[in-house]
Amino acid sequence: MKPPFLCVIDRRVWPGVILISMLALLTVFLFQSFGVLPIFLFFLFLHIAFFRDPFRRPRGEGVLAPADGKVVEISLCDEPRFLGCQALKIGIFLSVLDVHVNRMPWAGTLEWQEYTPGKFLNAMEPESAIKNESNWLGFRNGTETFIVRQISGLIARHIHWDIQQGERLGRGDKIGVICYGSRTEIYLPAARFEATVKLGDAVKSSETVLGNWKGYAE
Repeated sequence: MKPPFLCVIDRRVWPGVILISMLALLTVFLFQSFGVLPIFLFFLFLHIAFFRDPFRRPRGEGVLAPADGKVVEISLCDEPRFLGCQALKIGIFLSVLDVHVNRMPWAGTLEWQEYTPGKFLNAMEPESAIKNESNWLGFRNGTETFIVRQISGLIARHIHWDIQQGERLGRGDKIGVICYGSRTEIYLPAARFEATVKLGDAVKSSETVLGNWKGYAE
């Protein structure tokens, strides 16, 4: 079925719209000139574009990218918090030009969530995954478990998630938003998952397949 809108704007756009509009009106009032309005309109356009939420229909078979961006890390690590095993971690960097809506890579129920305060280092740096503010979301689907981690960046200072513990989501459903340049990671049991994505690949949430569960058959 064709969606009613190909793209909507996330509701969190409004505080910025109000702030930019008020600053524009105040500047016009103080300087008695409309010459500065194009500058404010430009920033208003960028702000609204950042919160775009395009319609995405899950494609292909397998585990999907949870975010738009560039794959900057594929590594093995221990994950004792929720998976309780060695995990394959795939890190995706989101520039300010990317869509910042996070979506479900695989269907599952949210069983664990942990917010971790921290710094706001450049999300391109591997150190940011250790020291930056982040939000951990652990999901279970039958015997399969996985984690989606939202990480703030140098410019990103707000992490939003729209789901509650115990809520079940489908493949491609919306999880939340990270504001202004950030990083999203997915952790999967290394013994159960085989990645097909490579370092440097450009990915899109709900459209790019990262890999699949070993032995999985549709």
